[in-house]
Amino acid sequence: MVPSRVLVKICGLTRVDEAVACARLGADWIGLNFHPPSPRSILPKLAAEIVAALPEGATPVGVFVDRPPAEVAEIADRVGLRIVQLHGDEPIEDLSALRDWPVVRAFRIRTVDDWSAVARFVESAEAMGHPLAGVLVDAYVPGLPGGTGLAIDWTLLDVAPPLPRMILAGGLTPENVAERVARVRPWMVDIASGVESSPGRKNLEAVDALVRSVRSVRVAPTPPESREPTVDNPPAAGLV
Repeated sequence: MVPSRVLVKICGLTRVDEAVACARLGADWIGLNFHPPSPRSILPKLAAEIVAALPEGATPVGVFVDRPPAEVAEIADRVGLRIVQLHGDEPIEDLSALRDWPVVRAFRIRTVDDWSAVARFVESAEAMGHPLAGVLVDAYVPGLPGGTGLAIDWTLLDVAPPLPRMILAGGLTPENVAERVARVRPWMVDIASGVESSPGRKNLEAVDALVRSVRSVRVAPTPPESREPTVDNPPAAGLV
């Protein structure tokens, strides 16, 4: 049986040339940050330039934190985003307003009890006919939505429930990503600070090393229903 490859998202791109280079080095998703307090935040004009320059096969993803869904939709449409990532405490009702885009919802995991809230959100999204395109899990740091470079405690990951398209984030680097992929077996890994020379600037040698490390891990095949979602081929409901 041929093993499936874990997908790679490089997030927080701030330059056209580096975004294109990351895609050519094997990044499947290119993350563009629209959270102004973040040092990786960019304006829609630059984001549109990055999206226009990406090679075929690279998927642009917009990261938003607690913004009104109408604003998210307007930016996603203007920039040409293919996927929207909600990285704050957005209510499930936002999924209806963003129904024209596959949506990834991020969750910061602090305790074992947080997994119950994740599972309820996933189930509710499916019940309302807007299943999530991905479930991103990140470390909890008070007052910060993500991009901290801190990893989730292993003991929390070991008791994670089955999740549709788990995206593992937090503290991943070229040196540790293979071990974490082998243990957690996520659908995708999401990296920002772990491949940077400074916030928003990517070290392309580190990106190359990270992608190679991820690709070196043999994982169980991904079911057909769990392949990468697109606007034209949204994820099916009822995934577990």
